Amino acid sequence: MKIKVKILSGGIKEQIMEVSGDSTYEELLELLRINPEVVVVLHNGDPVPLDDKITPGDIEILRVVTGGNRYL
Repeated sequence: MKIKVKILSGGIKEQIMEVSGDSTYEELLELLRINPEVVVVLHNGDPVPLDDKITPGDIEILRVVTGGNRYL
């Protein structure tokens, strides 16, 4: 199955990829060499568990930024 992936990390990078019908989002991150501990995967705008199978739709990978006020 062909999927379009948007990677949002200091800009937007779009990539068309071919994955098998039983691939998971975790396997997608492995293919892209992205550490799953520093991103959130969105499918049609909603967060998805990494062990879910990929389904057609808009897939975005959003890098999580941490930091800020230590007193909050």
